Amino acid sequence: KTVERGIDGAHGFMSEYFVSEERFLVGIPPELAPLGFLIEPISITEKALELAYAARSTFEWEPDTAAVLGNGSLGLLTVAMLAREMDVYCLGRRDRPDPTVEFIEARGGTYVDSRKTPVEQIPEEYEPVDLVYEATGYAKHAITSLYALAPNGVAALLGIPGDWEFEIDGGRFQREFVMENKAMVGSVNSGPEQFRAATGTLADLPADALEDLVTRVVDYRKFEGAFEQSDDVIKTAVQFGER
Repeated sequence: KTVERGIDGAHGFMSEYFVSEERFLVGIPPELAPLGFLIEPISITEKALELAYAARSTFEWEPDTAAVLGNGSLGLLTVAMLAREMDVYCLGRRDRPDPTVEFIEARGGTYVDSRKTPVEQIPEEYEPVDLVYEATGYAKHAITSLYALAPNGVAALLGIPGDWEFEIDGGRFQREFVMENKAMVGSVNSGPEQFRAATGTLADLPADALEDLVTRVVDYRKFEGAFEQSDDVIKTAVQFGER
């Protein structure tokens, strides 16, 4: 049995020094080191996209539109990744003015307020999308994601909800799969190949996107500040030394 450091079952690596076997490490260029902590979340999206494309491997799938569900740091990082090649919508529950909304729009994306436009109404209010990236952990999104898709589309589910019972129209749900040739994949974690791909992606992302994403840096000796809530903070980094 294995455990995940810093996530479940074991302490993380918030220390100046730690020991790990070299064969389990993925090297990065020195110039990426200050933002190296973003490689792990990028790798999560790399794997989800890999699975989405694999689900369409029987034909040539070229997605032009995507909806990212969730405007947390993972969702926003994914917006920055997808916006390089697609028209992106990002669903959230924030009131303007808000830094996450500004981040989305600065990348050329469209912010969708789920309180006004729920997932299943995205095709009516905007357009059907080729890809849905779910990062909310809101269980109903596992169902409604399918209704936001265009024919041949794929929904990638990454959220991990708790138990929740609710009713759905099972007939409609299955018809969407069969008649519209839609697919759904679940994805969690990533491996060395995705970490290597993420390294290249990080190098290619616009510098302004990374600057807008990491809105607070705290010294490790004052790590408590990383957990302080603030409306103008998107992602916080803990710094262990000057580079």
